[in-house]
Amino acid sequence: MEESSPNFGLKEDWSLVEKTLEEIVPVYDKTNRYISLGTDLKLRKRGIELLLTEFGTEDFSLMDLGCGTGTMTRMFQECAKSNDKVTLVDALPSMLKVARRRVGQDGVLGVYEALPFRTAVLDAAMSGFSIRDAKDLKAALEQINRLLKPNGKFLIVDLSKPDSPMKSGLISIYWRIFAPLIAFFSVGKLGWKFAALSKTYSRLPKTSEFIRMAETGGFEIVRCEFSMMGGAGVLLLSKRF
Repeated sequence: MEESSPNFGLKEDWSLVEKTLEEIVPVYDKTNRYISLGTDLKLRKRGIELLLTEFGTEDFSLMDLGCGTGTMTRMFQECAKSNDKVTLVDALPSMLKVARRRVGQDGVLGVYEALPFRTAVLDAAMSGFSIRDAKDLKAALEQINRLLKPNGKFLIVDLSKPDSPMKSGLISIYWRIFAPLIAFFSVGKLGWKFAALSKTYSRLPKTSEFIRMAETGGFEIVRCEFSMMGGAGVLLLSKRF
């Protein structure tokens, strides 16, 4: 199974998905509320709660990877009033511009596979509905592990692919057909472009495969919680010493 792990990620479809994300920036947040059936904010909040529990009252350095329009950082700021310093990272200048304006934090252009930071500089990193956009998921996990200090934490809130073929098949149909329809009726013709994002789900490993990838990449699993028939999850990982 480990031999196949480099195949996970968008690979040649990365440019198409990134172009689509550029085009839907104006309706990105609103549409996410609709196509996630209102669960995306709940999952983000739950993940942030788990992350804050790990650190208690102490301050810690944090990076928002694939920050998009800054939703995860904004929610983190609301929950962690004594620790609101977050470094934003995204591959798209348009997304990063919106995020920096919304949350008032520094931003850096970068992709998961080549993060422009020194080794072992972070206490924690988080990724809200974006690590599935990585071009190479294995390389992305390796880069994140490199940036974290020993015992550093990595929070993932994202879609997940259940091991059950029936469940994963039903979820795939939802993202390929029903999500774009919901997006269209919510925001108009731009909503059709969300159909391209179904590729991000199709290129995901199954949940058990992803957990093996994370463990092979130097992480320990602290917590896993899933919802929507296993189609979305909150994973808290810790870098092994």
